[in-house]
Amino acid sequence: MMSNFGEFQTKLKQISSKDELKVFVKKLQVLSYNYRGNSIVFDIVKRTILKSLFLDDTTSLINLHSLEITHLQHKKKNLESITEISEKIRTLSERYQYKDGLALYYAHKWYIAKSKGNKHQATEAIERSISILNDFPTKDEFIFNVCNYIYAVEKWLEHRELESAKILENCFNYFSTNGFYHGSAMSLGILAIIFQQTQSKKDSMKLLERNIYNTDVLSKMPTEIQSIIQFFIGFSHGLNFNLKEAEKHLTDAQNILKTIYRKSIYSGYYLITLSQLTAVYALQGKIDLAYKQMKEVEQLIDEGIVTKNLDSFSKKQIIHSFNLVTFYIKSRFLDFKAEDSEELIQEISHNIDRFHSNAIFFSEFLLSSNPSEEQLIKIKELNNPSTKRVEHVINFLIARTIQSEEQQILRSITKLKKRPVEERMTYTERAFADLLAAREYYSIKRFAEIAPLLKRYEKRLYRIEVLELRIFMEAFIQVGAFKNGDPLGPALQYMAIKKCRQYGFSRLEDKLLDYLKMQQRDIMKKT
Repeated sequence: MMSNFGEFQTKLKQISSKDELKVFVKKLQVLSYNYRGNSIVFDIVKRTILKSLFLDDTTSLINLHSLEITHLQHKKKNLESITEISEKIRTLSERYQYKDGLALYYAHKWYIAKSKGNKHQATEAIERSISILNDFPTKDEFIFNVCNYIYAVEKWLEHRELESAKILENCFNYFSTNGFYHGSAMSLGILAIIFQQTQSKKDSMKLLERNIYNTDVLSKMPTEIQSIIQFFIGFSHGLNFNLKEAEKHLTDAQNILKTIYRKSIYSGYYLITLSQLTAVYALQGKIDLAYKQMKEVEQLIDEGIVTKNLDSFSKKQIIHSFNLVTFYIKSRFLDFKAEDSEELIQEISHNIDRFHSNAIFFSEFLLSSNPSEEQLIKIKELNNPSTKRVEHVINFLIARTIQSEEQQILRSITKLKKRPVEERMTYTERAFADLLAAREYYSIKRFAEIAPLLKRYEKRLYRIEVLELRIFMEAFIQVGAFKNGDPLGPALQYMAIKKCRQYGFSRLEDKLLDYLKMQQRDIMKKT
């Protein structure tokens, strides 16, 4: 790729007219967006600025100043320089009535305000940018898509507006067609997350397969951007609880980022990747590995190397996700007591409103943190896709806190069955809800209801990649079978108990032993 940079350096020296410069700047935009922060490319941008001044090409100068910001904006220490350059863009754009340049200025103003934590100013800035672009029919296609990408991200992060998906699809098509690999990677990743969280997991996986798996696009991308694509593929699989695939792609991303994260503008993704791998390991039952990696994530956060250039929202999202994983790991052990984790519970509860929460981690948190009815109602009222996704679990817990009589328990089971749109739920989430219902049926001795409820999972346990859930389901299928006359039930349950010991699921082991003891008492009564 160095020879490519050399070709740009040679071509720059040969430029002698404004028309030649404009063509060169278009190509330099692609190079700059794909190699953000690269010192050689940044030097080419700065020398091209001198050429634009020599040729008195103001529109090229404005676009080049914008590229300067592209190379600087991933380090917060550059915020003062970015502000100064953006003011140059504004002054020049107003003086020469260059509307596209003014739209670029407000896009950069969005970044500056966002970096300072001024959310209202950031929203106003990007809306002003889009308004300017929409006010005139002819516009620079590159600037239009860059500004629209930012607008869609803002609408999604701050307001969870679904119109973001359509805008991002258009941006992705433009970026990928024109070789902007960074833009296409980021658009693809956020689209996958939107589809997973609010629309259809099928759309998410189709999007990835159509644009990555069946093409050679990935091999053409710079190595760093390949790692980001691998992260988003892994993250999307993780949201779908395809844990083996998630681990594979996240590990690929980790292996790339591990060698470069201290100097890369994508250093924050190393932390995000490790955090997501910790979650995958925990769900797979690799508790020791998850715990070890959890400590590495803690160390990285404390060092601050990988978080110093992250925006406030991303940093807080990572910490929230990490806190849910931490709570999940702690709650797997026999000596777990919610009151001993009160500070962690409070921090998680405080951040549920704004941040994405993994459906299984969130459900387990609700089940193990002992929230009051009032707290559950407050959580239910939050306008967050994550809370909407587990609303059936919240309703179940609210109904269960009222009374423990049989009719109330039956009502709580009914709440579990009133789930979000079925296609939005993964197989694992449906299994989780049905297992909760089966446990409630057991508590009121409605044994006949258990077997038919869980029968559908008996030959498809392999699809449940959350290990503890699969073991619990396996055992409870045998509980239901025993209560329906299968004498092998207890023996097969003991196999599940042995797995709990193998993987360190102390609390589940204790729970299954209780069920086994109850069944043994039943056998003794019959004899």
